[in-house]
Amino acid sequence: MTDNELLEKLFAPARQMTVADNGFTDRVMERIPNHSTRTLSRLWTVFCVAVAAALFIVFDGFKVVVHGLILLIKTPPTHHTLLMFAVSVGIIWLLAGFELVSRERYRLI
Repeated sequence: MTDNELLEKLFAPARQMTVADNGFTDRVMERIPNHSTRTLSRLWTVFCVAVAAALFIVFDGFKVVVHGLILLIKTPPTHHTLLMFAVSVGIIWLLAGFELVSRERYRLI
């Protein structure tokens, strides 16, 4: 049994429990906009990806990437290039981690 299944089993009775609040919770839930933030976030993501793709094409990103890969293959590794490679990989992992954390934080149940 996974942790999520255990937690769901533990909190299952609490989900079915109701609190007598004279309809306050229902009125609050009706007033919360549930789609505007998500739509704005998706539009912002699409805009940023489009700008990044346009800049990649305008500045001939393919040529730069191919040139960099050829240089990486032809030159022997030095202490500096290995350090830069490690830093680059670390930054990529850090950004991926932030993305996963932010998805979990703003996920709606």
